Amino acid sequence: MKKVLFLTAALLGGLLAAAPALAQNPRLGYVPTEDHPVGQASRFFAERVAEKTNGRITIETFGNGVLGSEPDMQASVQAGFIDIMVGPTPNLVGVVPQFMIYDLPFFYKDFAAVDAVMDGAVGEQLFAQLKEKTGIVGLAWWDNGFRHMTNKIRPVNTAEDMAGINIRVIPNPLFIATWTALGTNPTPLPWPELYSALENGAVDGQETPYALIYTAKLYEVQSHLAKTGHVYTPFVLLASQKWFGSLSEEDKAIVMEAAKESAAFQRELSRKAAESLEAELEAKGFKITRPTPEALAAMSERVAPVVKEYSEKIGVDLVEKARADMASVAKP
Repeated sequence: MKKVLFLTAALLGGLLAAAPALAQNPRLGYVPTEDHPVGQASRFFAERVAEKTNGRITIETFGNGVLGSEPDMQASVQAGFIDIMVGPTPNLVGVVPQFMIYDLPFFYKDFAAVDAVMDGAVGEQLFAQLKEKTGIVGLAWWDNGFRHMTNKIRPVNTAEDMAGINIRVIPNPLFIATWTALGTNPTPLPWPELYSALENGAVDGQETPYALIYTAKLYEVQSHLAKTGHVYTPFVLLASQKWFGSLSEEDKAIVMEAAKESAAFQRELSRKAAESLEAELEAKGFKITRPTPEALAAMSERVAPVVKEYSEKIGVDLVEKARADMASVAKP
């Protein structure tokens, strides 16, 4: 009996001794490919943390959905099974509905407007709510880009051209409402299921930023791309409270500093890539249409009731705060 107690105590002592070491070797997961701006920035973040801690904290990065889908990783980060992840904001709507402010269609005019909201009081409030409700720590806002529509049925220049197209959307009520208002048939699907759904004809089209369209090789199963820029979606760098809370105050500050640097790196990389990817996608066979300002205004008018309805669900005060932040950087 004494021998068993001794072994149990020794095992427990070993586990406790190993706990700090586990905190120094966190895992970071993401779904895009390793050459996507998210993959490159994940490695950048890991390198900066290693440099700033003289190798005490070594982050391992896992791309291509190796650690699971974004909703799966989100649940794992919340539970503390995965330490860090990168994912788009629509997946957070289920736990903090205010994140729908990044799903409002035709709400953001340009990157200056987006950054004013992410880096201002709205961004801080959303991260505070996320931590309060889930224990997940928001480290940084990264760029995902403005979303554009692709399909294999016909060119899209107007809202009328969208009618009846079966389009894959993020499993998110605001996306479903938006694409219903635009006259399409929205089909909610997780990202990993998209390519095969497009290939086998389960859906006709989809809507994502240029980088995802390119790195997922959607040009192989799509022929038309409409430059709609209808929604801006950020990526977020998130950490589990279990891991982040185990760090010393000094290391917490280092991680946050590296996260801020990674945001600047990733946004610049992602946005520069988007500029060149339009020509690359055209070269891969996409027939690109560019709806006129009048056509985009007509699309915006169609979804105006959706914006009004969901602004009330998000909180009118928060939406107006975002509008004020955007107005402060608007070009005269």
